[in-house]
Amino acid sequence: MVRALQKTPTPIIFLLVCFLCPTEFSIFIGEIRLPPHRIALLLLIPFAVIRILTRSDTRLRAFDGAFVLFGAWVVATYTYHGFGMSGFIYGGSLALETTGSYLIVRAWVRDVDTLRNTLKVALGVIILAALIALPETLFGHVYTHDLLAKLTGYYHPTSVHTRLGLTRAYGTFDHPIHYGTFCAALLAMFWYAERGTFGRVRRSAIVSGATFLGLSSAPILCLIIQAGLITWERLTRGLSARVWLTIGAILAAYIAVSLVATRSPITILATKLTLDSSTGFYRLIIWEHGLKTVFEHPMLGIGLADWARPAWMASDTIDTFWLLTAMRSGLPSVALLIIALAFLVRAVNKRGVRNRSALTRGLSRGWLFSLIALCFIATTVHFWNVSLTFFFFFIGLAGALADPKRQPKRRRRAQNRAMTPLPAQHAYGADVGPVMAAGARPDCV
Repeated sequence: MVRALQKTPTPIIFLLVCFLCPTEFSIFIGEIRLPPHRIALLLLIPFAVIRILTRSDTRLRAFDGAFVLFGAWVVATYTYHGFGMSGFIYGGSLALETTGSYLIVRAWVRDVDTLRNTLKVALGVIILAALIALPETLFGHVYTHDLLAKLTGYYHPTSVHTRLGLTRAYGTFDHPIHYGTFCAALLAMFWYAERGTFGRVRRSAIVSGATFLGLSSAPILCLIIQAGLITWERLTRGLSARVWLTIGAILAAYIAVSLVATRSPITILATKLTLDSSTGFYRLIIWEHGLKTVFEHPMLGIGLADWARPAWMASDTIDTFWLLTAMRSGLPSVALLIIALAFLVRAVNKRGVRNRSALTRGLSRGWLFSLIALCFIATTVHFWNVSLTFFFFFIGLAGALADPKRQPKRRRRAQNRAMTPLPAQHAYGADVGPVMAAGARPDCV
């Protein structure tokens, strides 16, 4: 771990540590609340932008532009709905936590070695988060937030909710789902970052145990999806067109369930793959009425306004990242984010999955598997504050795979010369091929 800390950029370590800082540590400037992770983002983003624009080993790619456009659209829509400064501040904070977090990681995690060390530090942070959460699960009390509320006077709403006879842990996070998602998100990357079987199993056990303390269905499902993809990749290794084979298998399973079952496959997934089936059913209702709002306000959304729903749905909570993004800032925001991810996935597949290095190929697959899992659970979980920043932190890690640090031209030329085979030689030393490179010695004596 000491070596990993030494080789991981300080800004990345700083941001990872800030993810563990509770919301009670927030600083207020007027009506603006600045939790630790936002303070870190504000401090780091200017240096990140300068680093990206001025360093010769970095170049702007299409996915970078799409993420920047996404952030700009979010700021513009919230400013429009917020009638000036209040909307600008809210939209700006979202852009900071999304595009800002992505650009910071993009600026400093520029090669596979740095990526691997960053993952080691992230695992250490997850272990620390689990140690803080463990007493809450075992003893049925939300220790961290209750203690800090007394010390700081800032009250963050919490509740003691039990499942399977244990208490759902908050740890230092805003919600047990956020804690669980933070622990579960990188399972596939941890798996492929380790070369030995024992190390892989050990890391998986640590991540799974930490995730379980939150007792949340979505993070546990996130683990299951990643484990399933890792297993499927191993079983289908060597098969041609296995991507299309996978898509075909999923479609066939969906059609088969639709023909046999009395309920739709989506309904079955939402109610059966959860620890509490009622929450899954309620999320389906949120999607049903939330989509109506999206189609009524497709371009600019509704901002922070309340959304239309039946009177018995008293809560205005929308537990889905994709739906809430479309509702508040319109379908173009979701489209820009999907386009950015599509460009990024294409680049990871081209430069990472097809790389000659086994480690790079593995990390690329791990990132893709984690992305699939996170995007899937984002249909039933809303990311906000630390969880939103961490989601885009994760996305930014792909920069080391999709657009790795470029070597200086002189170094590339030297490597190319070293790799160029010597020309054919006559038995007496006379050239019979192209002119020999300067300084090269003939193989004959």
